[in-house]
Amino acid sequence: MECPKCKGLMMLERFSDFFLIFYAWKCINCGAIIDRTISQNRRKSLAAREQQTVAAR
Repeated sequence: MECPKCKGLMMLERFSDFFLIFYAWKCINCGAIIDRTISQNRRKSLAAREQQTVAAR
């Protein structure tokens, strides 16, 4: 997988909290972390942004 921020290599990494364990992609170059929640929120905000530009035209 390619990092959307720096185009570096992404590695799957395990993250854990006191109660939660999850896996996410982490860039080995810049340290950017992308998990399921982050990617869903980005898709939603991009869709909303596209709707705003279409409505503004």
